[in-house]
Amino acid sequence: MTIYFIRHAQSRFNAEFWPAKIDPMIPDAPLSPLGERQAQKAADQVAGLGIRHVIVSPLTRALQTASLIFGPDQPMQVDPSVREQLCHSCDIGSSPQELKKNYPHLDFSHLPEIWWHEPSGSEEGVPTPDNIIREPLESLQERAARFVAYLRTHRLTDTAVVSHGNFIRQVTGIKPDNCQVVPFEVS
Repeated sequence: MTIYFIRHAQSRFNAEFWPAKIDPMIPDAPLSPLGERQAQKAADQVAGLGIRHVIVSPLTRALQTASLIFGPDQPMQVDPSVREQLCHSCDIGSSPQELKKNYPHLDFSHLPEIWWHEPSGSEEGVPTPDNIIREPLESLQERAARFVAYLRTHRLTDTAVVSHGNFIRQVTGIKPDNCQVVPFEVS
């Protein structure tokens, strides 16, 4: 069974971070204009794959990418387990209420108020753009393993997962470029 992982298109964070490698403090970064064009171009590539089921991260850059590739009529399952590893300000998400305003056709009712990585015990507080509490690699690895187990159990076919570079690399072993489609065989 082949699952198609798609990394989100270029975000404003990606565009501003890479030249200087300084966090530009853009929480839940939307797509850049280039990212919007990348997603529209990827729609042509993905059209021939026969995708009927889409699982998408609740980070805005992934939601925008999925919406541009598959359109608003495509049913999508919003799943926080496929989110990015919390490393930078862009990996801090928006509340379910805010997401619902921007994506009224999607269901966010199952998301807790803070669905991105929150340190156990919370003695360090909730991550904010100026107080990044990096998600440990072990946490990302556990999430990725649970998601692969979910895929094996549910035997989803004709499925795309719109996610993020570190998550996709944990699952597939491939670090994808923006909007790259990575086929992954689930056995």
